[in-house]
Amino acid sequence: MSNKKAENLIIGFGKAGKTLANYLGNKGEKTVLVEKSPLMYGGTCINVGCIPSKFLATAADRRGFSGQSDAEYYKNAVLQKKALIAKLNKANYDKVASNENVEVLDGLASFKDEHTVQVTNGSEVSEVYAERIFVNTGARPFIPPVPGLEVGKRIHTSETLMNLEEFPKSLAILGSGFIGLEFAASYAKFGTKVTIIDQGDRILPREDEDVAKEVFASYQGLGVDFLFGAALTQVSQDENAVHLSYTVNGEKKELSV
Repeated sequence: MSNKKAENLIIGFGKAGKTLANYLGNKGEKTVLVEKSPLMYGGTCINVGCIPSKFLATAADRRGFSGQSDAEYYKNAVLQKKALIAKLNKANYDKVASNENVEVLDGLASFKDEHTVQVTNGSEVSEVYAERIFVNTGARPFIPPVPGLEVGKRIHTSETLMNLEEFPKSLAILGSGFIGLEFAASYAKFGTKVTIIDQGDRILPREDEDVAKEVFASYQGLGVDFLFGAALTQVSQDENAVHLSYTVNGEKKELSV
């Protein structure tokens, strides 16, 4: 076990964490920045949010200008997205790591006491004592407690879906908020048959109803199907598909994608 001491310890290499680390380092304060996953240097927007999703959305908009098959065009778009994100991820790491007063420490942070944090990275364990500790851990996708709904080869979150290189011929999206709708539009334009499942009676429940109606009409134009008032009860899968069992007004139904 190694022991470190710093004036500041920041948990999380997101937008706030990296900005604060450089700010404090530039002031001459010794700072340790802890990040659980090297894939998240720079935070959500760069790695699994704004930039990759907008890159794929733009690629989907340009789908009609390519003579490639749906599968080939989609895979190339994902590979280009991965290359861009890797470049941005490295640039964010280098910008912080080049600060002589900042140390980037990979691993999972846990509090030992109010001034000491233990950082575990595999078999390596470090303890960092800091006068000030800033928590910038962010959030992660919520997985509804539905039997069989487990992230894996065929079941994805908004983060893992963008790394899928195999073109999905069909896709079910749970929820019709803005994130779900963004993915629905992109994949429909890529050529995927998209179905949105929602327990409510319309899309975008936080938006004005007239706005939601206009958006709904545009998505119908893309060929997106909607299942409203649908409560997901169970998920199963085999080698070829994911099977979603749900009820609408008490009636049992199933969708396979």
